[in-house]
Parts: sequence; C-alpha cells; structure tokens
Amino acid sequence: MSQDRIWITRTLPGAHRSAANFAQLGLACAVAPLLKVMPAPTMPPQPQSDDVLIFTSQNGLAWFCEFTKRRDWRVVTVGDETAAQAAKAGFSQVSSAGGTSDDVTALIKSNFAKGSSFVHCAGKHVRGTITQDLKAAAYKARRDLYYQSAPISNLPNIDLSQLSYIALYSPLAAHTLASFKPNLAGITLLSISGATDAALGDINCQSRRIAKAPTETAMLALLGPAGRV
Repeated sequence: MSQDRIWITRTLPGAHRSAANFAQLGLACAVAPLLKVMPAPTMPPQPQSDDVLIFTSQNGLAWFCEFTKRRDWRVVTVGDETAAQAAKAGFSQVSSAGGTSDDVTALIKSNFAKGSSFVHCAGKHVRGTITQDLKAAAYKARRDLYYQSAPISNLPNIDLSQLSYIALYSPLAAHTLASFKPNLAGITLLSISGATDAALGDINCQSRRIAKAPTETAMLALLGPAGRV
C-alpha cells in the first residue's frame, strides 16, 4: 500500500513541528508554507514590567523573543503548544487558554484583577477581539505589531496528484490556496477552524474536514483512527 502524503502549509518553524507530528501517524509530509512572515516595519516600545503578554500565535512569540532577551513577564497564550514554546523560550509564568481568543478573554477575567494591563503581541492579521473585549471589561489592553504575514506569489512546486491531504492553519493561508484555483480532486482539506474552512470558498477538492478545536491535537485527530478513510 502506498503511503498517504500531506502538504503542511503552515508558516515556519511551526510547519516542521506539524510535519513531525503527522509523520508519526504514518504520513509522508511536504512542507511548503503559503504565507511568508516578516518582522514589523517598526518594532513597538518594550512592554512595562507589570504588563501581561498575550500570544495568540507562535509567530508572535518568536518575533517578540527576537525583539528582547527579557523573559520576566507573565504570559497568557491561546493554546497549549504556544504555551510550551513560551516556557521553552524562558518564560516562567505561562497560562494557556487552551482554545480560542474568546477563551483567552475568559481566562483573564477569571484570573486577573480588573485594571491589569495586557499587551497582545501579534501580527497584522488577527482574528478575534481580545483587546477590545478586555477594555470593555475594565482592563488595560493594547495590540502591538511584531510581525506581518503575506501570501506567497506562486503555488509551491508540489505534485498535487500525489497528495491525499492538505493541512491549513489560518484563514489567510486558506484564502491564498483558493486564489490559485488549483485542481484538488482526490485531496481532503484539513482546516484548523471554521473560519479557515470558510476562506476556502467553493474550492474544488474531494472533501473538507474541520478540527473540533483550533489546536494541533485536534488537527491530528482528523486523521486518527476515526478520521482516516
């Protein structure tokens, strides 16, 4: 039996971690990001010592860590994988919301006093309304731009006829794939969220699956014993 092949479209370096995870399920992995990530044109001022940092992507974490060597801030992350990377980077006080931007807001409301100050270290394209919701709940919050994502210009040189799956990790990546109007007949598309799936529009493919939660574990579960066909 030939080995199923999956295209990991996630940005680097997360794409390599995802490839390693999918490889453990027995898939051959092709890594080719649909988005290029660059630092922000101008870095924001360094957060105050009593600010709490919010990371909703590993890119935000990675570029922040390039910006400063300090690791003494408290940190809230959207998910467990980003939390693990924050701890690995040297942050000692890390809380994971284990879900979506709404879960980040809920965690903060449950664990931080009103009036606490938060800095969402993010990119240009952000889903959710964390800073607005926190301000409305009597917290101090701002979003600082540390990186920006942009679609690649050309479809990567991947033999689509050899693929069984394509893994998509953001609405912008999904929209970028759809913009190339590829023939994905015979390929199942795996989306990390409903918003990501919606960005695919009416793309031609064999089938589409949506992770039950916006996490790597949920993506892998799409190809677990109950997900494989």
